[in-house]
Amino acid sequence: MPSVLIETGRQLSTLLEMQDDTADRRELVAEIHDFLAMLDGIKPVFLHGRGLAPPDWVEQVLSIAGELGLRVIEGPFWDATAYEGFPEWYAGHCRAELERYRAWYICKDEAVAESVKIINEASGRLSMGQEAQLLGYPECCVNAHYERAHRYHRGTLAILKRLGNGNDTKMQALFVSGAQLTPITQQEIEDFDAAFDIHEPQLGSWNMCPACAHGTNSVSDALSGQYSTVIQKAELDIG
Repeated sequence: MPSVLIETGRQLSTLLEMQDDTADRRELVAEIHDFLAMLDGIKPVFLHGRGLAPPDWVEQVLSIAGELGLRVIEGPFWDATAYEGFPEWYAGHCRAELERYRAWYICKDEAVAESVKIINEASGRLSMGQEAQLLGYPECCVNAHYERAHRYHRGTLAILKRLGNGNDTKMQALFVSGAQLTPITQQEIEDFDAAFDIHEPQLGSWNMCPACAHGTNSVSDALSGQYSTVIQKAELDIG
């Protein structure tokens, strides 16, 4: 009789093959890997519904999670962005933008589920360490993710300040109206380049920090190796 890991892998693989060409196959494959990693105990929490997956995929994966008796918790997007040093109007607008979105946090353990609920009750605000621990990502990579976010926000505010001549009211109006924010100064360009300097691991859905990406840190490689073991255990043959 197939193991739960093998059977779930088969279900998710079948669901993958039912998707049309509009779906990002790479994203869905990564989700399958993440789901199985959670099921095998590598990830405490599987984050679902935050990407660009089709609605039917989201619903079917939730159904599979329910059939397995997993804890499925709906809540706000998590965000550990540090807005200190940025104008309050800017931080407030960014946080308000996230409030409209919902995701699902899927886990096996009741204690983990309680941790998820506490974060959700705090509007999804948490520390970088909490995010790394609960989602099973390398903490160095989570920290780097938020450093890139910081560079993006800093670059955005620099452009707004330049376009609005330093006037807060004009800056807010430009930001809320969705004005095109093109980096021009050297600092703006460097901030945006850093913000979008993304490196994906061999297996896994996190974005690597520079040390992991350039091989001076082996944390991401080790975690990808654990994913590889799970894929083998699930007898998964997708790509």
